[in-house]
Amino acid sequence: MPLIIEPDPDDPGCATVLVDVTIAGHPYRLVLDTGAARSLLEADEYTCGLTPAGQDSSFAVFGGRVTDPVVTITDLAAGPLRVATLDVTLSERGVVGRLGMDVLGKHCCHFRLDAGVLGLEAPPGSSVEHELLMSRRGHVYVEVHWPGISGSACWDSGSGATLVNRDFWLGHPELFEQIGTSVGTDGNGERAETPLLLMAESVIGQRTFGPHQAVAVDLSPVNSTLEYPMDLILGYPTIRQADWLFDFPARRWTLTN
Repeated sequence: MPLIIEPDPDDPGCATVLVDVTIAGHPYRLVLDTGAARSLLEADEYTCGLTPAGQDSSFAVFGGRVTDPVVTITDLAAGPLRVATLDVTLSERGVVGRLGMDVLGKHCCHFRLDAGVLGLEAPPGSSVEHELLMSRRGHVYVEVHWPGISGSACWDSGSGATLVNRDFWLGHPELFEQIGTSVGTDGNGERAETPLLLMAESVIGQRTFGPHQAVAVDLSPVNSTLEYPMDLILGYPTIRQADWLFDFPARRWTLTN
């Protein structure tokens, strides 16, 4: 499945990963978002004509808790993926729609961001080495390692930047060099200025990841709602450095390149 990589004009090295889908014959371009438990669509002429089937509540990094209606869509197609019916969140806040783990979590997904491709099967001869920690809502976690220090990270293809919990940054200042500030936008469209950091070389899945930019954010409000609190959210600057194979149904993962 082809992916669209949309660089952030204000933050070199950051980008949004998008995928083209159709829903009941209507075209949409959605964020490919492993950080979203439920897929989301913008309010438009088609979606506003659907009957609400409930409500969904979520907690954003900057904006706190928000509640939106849920509607049932039909005939979602994304490359070879087909979903007959799906309950999705409907947002009227002008945020970009998202293809979440309610769809992706049912498949073996091979994320090759540098190649701009999402594969839906394991490459021949690959061995899915590691157990995958997933929350009940489908969030995906991996461990990030530095000498003598480890952090729990949510693997989030929908995050254009890598985020570091403010307490983790302040508790391990040797791992991060502050190099400026950045203005970021969370999944609910809220914007905030945050410290811009250079994160030291790290190891994930026995692979070395080079130094790269991250932003410091107070994740404690979000963490208070989560089954597994996060020290980091691995976004595009981190995950683009490797190809990642996640067999979500089997709860296994590995790096392939």
